Formats: sequence, C-alpha cells, structure tokens
Amino acid sequence: SSRGKERKSRKSIFGNNPGRLSPGESATLAKASGKGPFDVMRQTWEDPCPPYNSPASLSAIIRTPKCYHISSLNENAAKRLCRRYSQKLIQHTTCQLLRTYPAATRIDSSNPHPLIFWLHGVQLVALNYQTDDLPLQLNAAMFEANGGCGYVLKPPVLWDKNCSMYQQFCPLERDLDNKEPAIYSLTIVSGQNVCPSNSTGSPCIEIDVLGMPLDSCHFRTKPIHRNTLNPMWNEQFLFRVHFEDLVFLRFAVVENNSSAVTAQRIIPLKALKRGYRHIQLHNLHNEALEISSLFINSRRMEESPSGNTLPASMLFSMGERKAAVTYKVTIHGIPGPEPFTVFNVNGGTTAAQLLHQLLATTKGSESCAADYFLMEEKSFISKEKSECRKPPFQRVIGPEEGLVQLLNSWFPEEGYVGRIIFKTREENLNERNIFQEAKEDAAISSEDDSFFVQVHDVSPEQPRTVIKAPRFSTAQDVIQQTLCKAKYSYSILSNPNPSDYVLLEEVTKEPANKKSSTSKPSQRILSDQECVFQAQSKWKGAGKFILKLKEQVQAARDDKRKGISFTNELKKLTKSSKQYRGFISPPLQVLPDSPQSKDERSACSLTFSDIME
Repeated sequence: SSRGKERKSRKSIFGNNPGRLSPGESATLAKASGKGPFDVMRQTWEDPCPPYNSPASLSAIIRTPKCYHISSLNENAAKRLCRRYSQKLIQHTTCQLLRTYPAATRIDSSNPHPLIFWLHGVQLVALNYQTDDLPLQLNAAMFEANGGCGYVLKPPVLWDKNCSMYQQFCPLERDLDNKEPAIYSLTIVSGQNVCPSNSTGSPCIEIDVLGMPLDSCHFRTKPIHRNTLNPMWNEQFLFRVHFEDLVFLRFAVVENNSSAVTAQRIIPLKALKRGYRHIQLHNLHNEALEISSLFINSRRMEESPSGNTLPASMLFSMGERKAAVTYKVTIHGIPGPEPFTVFNVNGGTTAAQLLHQLLATTKGSESCAADYFLMEEKSFISKEKSECRKPPFQRVIGPEEGLVQLLNSWFPEEGYVGRIIFKTREENLNERNIFQEAKEDAAISSEDDSFFVQVHDVSPEQPRTVIKAPRFSTAQDVIQQTLCKAKYSYSILSNPNPSDYVLLEEVTKEPANKKSSTSKPSQRILSDQECVFQAQSKWKGAGKFILKLKEQVQAARDDKRKGISFTNELKKLTKSSKQYRGFISPPLQVLPDSPQSKDERSACSLTFSDIME
C-alpha cells in the first residue's frame, strides 16, 4: 500500500531505514562507500558487537552528528540502554539531546517512571498527561521548584568535567565504596485535616524516598484511630542519601482500613528547608488542598567520614557550587539593641572569617580581632520541671573551624539546643574566675550542705524512700522530691500535686524509767515552710516522717473531735448517775420514768470499770 511505501522510505534517527522492528527495539544502518542503503545493516546496541566493529560512542550509532539534532527513543529501548550502557548514555547526553516516550503497549495511557531517565541525563521525558499517576506527579515536582519555567539544570556529575565523579557515575550501582552518605532526620509531628472527604477515618502517613536504587526506601507511621482533623504521630525516621541532587520525598496520607490514598505531596529533597515546616497537601489530581497540611521537622546531619571514605556530597558536586550556597547563622551576645544578629555565610566560611565580618559591621576597622572570639554553647533541656537543670556546655570555636559543619553537628534529638555567642577575652577570663571560685566553694560545702531523710508510707508500691536534700529544704521541697521518686505509683499519679500532701512527724521519746518498756509516740504536722533538717536534729529518740494527704489528716481530726465530744457527754452522764446512785459496781440502770431516749439508755448501760477506762 502507499502507506507502507511511505513508512519504508521514512528515515530514522538510528539510520536510513530501521526496517521492521518490534516495539521498543532500535536498529541502525551504516551506509558503506559504493553500496546502497540496504546493503549493510549495522548491529543494534542490544547485540554483542565484534571488537573490530565496536562503536566508540553512542553518537556513532545514533546518527545525530549535529548538536541541534534530537534522538527519540522508545521507553523500552531507553531502559535497555540505561541498564547495559549506563555511562556511555550519560556521556552521549552531555552534548546531544535525547527524548524518550511511552511504549505503544501502554493502551491504558499509563506512564513510565521518569526518574531512571533523568538519572542518565535524558533531557526530554514525554508522558501521558491524561493520566494522573505517580510519574506525572513526580514530573510536576521536578519543575515546581523553579516556578514551572520548564528548564531545570542537570546535576554537575552528569555534565561538568570538574566534578570528581564525572564519567564514573553509574546510577544503577548498588555499592558505592569509600563514599559516606548524608544522614537525614525526618519527624512527622502532626497533620491538619488530612482526609477532607472522610472525617472519621484512621489515617497513617507513608513516606517514600525516590532516587537512585541505593537511596530509595519506604517508611510508614502508625495509624491514628478515627481522627483526621488533627492527628498526632510524632514519629522520627532516619535515612541515608548518596546522590542528593535527584532525590524526591513523597508524603501520602493512607486510610488504614481501605489502604486508599486520600492526599499526597512530592517535593525535591534539596528544596526541603531545615527545621519545622508545614507542607501543603495535594489531592490525587495534584491540585492543592487549602486546609490540608502536614507539620514536619527535618534536618541534614553532617557526614562522619572514617578512614579513606569521603563525603558523597563532595564527590557529586563542584566545590565552587557547594561554596556558593548560602546559609544563615545566628550570633548571640553582640552589643546593641537586638539580642542576636543573623549573618549570611557559605559552605566554606570559617569562624575567623565570620569574626572579621562581624567586627567590620559592628565595631569598625579600629577593633582588633585578637580581643574577640566565638563560643559554642549547648543548653540542655529538662523534660520535667522537677528535674535538676544541668549547666550549659561551652567551648571556644577554633579560628579555622567551619561554621556549617558546626551547625550540622548539633543533634537536638539528644536533648540540647546549641547557639553561637560573641565574647571578649576579658569577659571569658572573669567568667572563668567566677566559675572556678564557685566550683571550689561547691566542692568544699557539698558534703556539709546536704543530709539524708527517710519518708515513710509513700505509696503501697513504695512503703519508704530515702532522699538526699539540702539542709535548707522545707517540707514542701522534701515532698516534691518524694513524689518525683515515686512518680510511677498509681496513688501518686492520682494526686500528683505536692501541695495536697503534708509531712507528719512521729517521734518516740525514750522512757524516763527503765522499768517501763513502752512509751507513747507523739505526732505533729510540719508546716509547708518549716525546715526539715532542724526538725530532724531536735529528735531525742526514734523518729520518722510520714507522707500523708491533707484529706486524710483532716478526716482523722474530725474523727478525733467526734471521739472527744462523745467522751465528754459520757462523763456528764456518769457524774449525774453518781449523784443519784453512788458508786455501784453492777451495771447502771435508768429509771423507767426518765425522759432519756433509747440511745441515751443504751449509752448509759455500762459498767463502772468501762466508764473509768
């Protein structure tokens, strides 16, 4: 037919006529001198070539000698080139444009994963825009960082000859020796309206790290039962990344019961800022959801090279490009109205360079840099109010020490917050003297300023506890330390407030006569501001402190008052009976015509010995 003749006469990028090929396969023709275009057929890339006919580069096979020529490859052919000739394909794309498109077998208009082609330098990856799937969402994230202008610069390792790994990078390699990866910490704190169409679902978050096969991984949080409005996860994940320039993070909100994705968002790893951030979620059509977001905390930790290993970030990028990236550093203690000042530094800025920049902007050119220095301070965070606060750790930052490396070495997960302080030599000398004197005074008086006190009846699980407290501790201080020591007891958890308790002092005095073996203990309640050490030093016998609830003490007082009133009434009755009947040993009897009630009669029908007792 005429259509078949036209197809045969059509030229291909692989040669003059590819002939009849299966979808995804490519063939090239070599036109020999003095022969027709169909006399000699060059072998394809998939077939092994003899040594004498081995092509020098991919450009020798794909007939595109001009820089403005574009080669179009089928998806399957491009994948085979990526698997078999990875480095040659990267070398070809440094000076030639290459395009790939979905295979004809995708009758459902699905899309191939574009990341494998981007890792090999393929400039144009055609996709089916009528299908909103993961590859199309990934393509939107690729061009979203620069405003969707349509052009994104390739990583330096794919085109820059000054890069250390140029023409040595293989994206499909699963073992990178002597290359230390970067460690990222990602914390999913909470979410806001994560399932707009379902308010009673049980959402969980799935995190996919999309990059070269060595860097790809998957995480999943625990589900939150029936709460999509403000679920709280507060889960931390750590992952390693070697090639950071082409890594994407995918956040997917998944319904735990049906495993359906209700919202998602894909962002490039290099676009993720350090610290706490709100990430706006998108629906499955990649449209922004105005009131749906995730609250996360992310940070990049500095590589820790050991032995012959080198950080992977230095090998995959240029030193000049890495040094051109700016960071913000906060300096505290600079004289002026503001408590801190923010400076812009790059990856290679040292402490001495920042100090010169700081003095030039604040002190002028007359000040000497030798009179000032930068100090690192780590303030420890106490998780509980009752926990003793540790003094901050301070050290002087070396002049040649990198500031970006210092910031990346801080780990807030370990319970401290770091900052950089601007100080003078005189201030440091005075602080050292004061600290040394305080340390010596503390060492001298540490043994004399504390005492041991034992508290009884703390809880059923802990009948007694011993506390080391300062000598000036009041009753409320001792109660607070006692509750902190027994904080996991059920009775303490039900009443955790120290002001609800009192200390009951019980002292057993030594008997005056040695013949009397027993002596009655005396009890009293210590006031809240009474010194426990002074009360304990006044004991002249065996004594102890008992922890009591104020409610129990008040109930005991009421019972005691009732008992005293009952005995007083009983004494009055006995006196009246003595006036009428005298001292009679048999049981007392009330006259039948007495106006007393039945209760009073029963109360008066006691023996004289019982009354005396």
